[in-house]
Amino acid sequence: MLKHHVASEGVTTPEYIGIEDFEDTGVRVAERVFRAKDLIFAPGDPDGQLYFLLEGTVRLYKIYGEYKEATVALLKDRGVFGELGLDEGSRQRCFAETVTGARVAVVRKRVLVDAIKSHPTFATKLLFSFSDRLRQSDEAIESLLSREVSARLVRLLLNLGERFGETNESGTVLNLRLTHQDLANMIVSTREAVSKVMSEFQRLGLIEVRNRRIRLSPHLEDVPSLFSSRTTQAAL
Repeated sequence: MLKHHVASEGVTTPEYIGIEDFEDTGVRVAERVFRAKDLIFAPGDPDGQLYFLLEGTVRLYKIYGEYKEATVALLKDRGVFGELGLDEGSRQRCFAETVTGARVAVVRKRVLVDAIKSHPTFATKLLFSFSDRLRQSDEAIESLLSREVSARLVRLLLNLGERFGETNESGTVLNLRLTHQDLANMIVSTREAVSKVMSEFQRLGLIEVRNRRIRLSPHLEDVPSLFSSRTTQAAL
């Protein structure tokens, strides 16, 4: 797990909190292990604790309308989830479900409050984790601004590439196995619409799919101009 990121100006900025950070500050955590497709919490559950992903992949989603799922965040090997705040007494507002087997550190919010008061470095890292999680929510909202499935899907794939991709000379390979239904849930669309657009992307050489691993071509960023004159119409 990455501990720090060195900016181009030479300034070191804190990154995600690891299990060693809790140990260094004397924060007691409950470490829990989940299998794939386990439900960690659901709307209405108490939110008196925060969850820190140590290993595995977790998705956060809400249900709209006639039981249509909308993924609002996807976390892999790092990140914080739960209601982002240190006050207790409210309730969870989304579902948290494991995509793969996962290891999670669970910490009471009141314990975090005490740690923040006496460990400013820990507080800074926690703030970074909060801001990164909120940035993911902003990205999810931005991906829904366009009415066209093709544009929403491009933005999603590029965001996933930045967060979960390994880049080489041929493109960026996502370190996640995602089905068309998974992608549809992330842009509030249907599997059929996503499959149609993904097939078009493959035909154009913009993506390649092998064993449910998606490779993104560098030309994927040019899709908005490619489709400006010939928009892919895919109904929601």
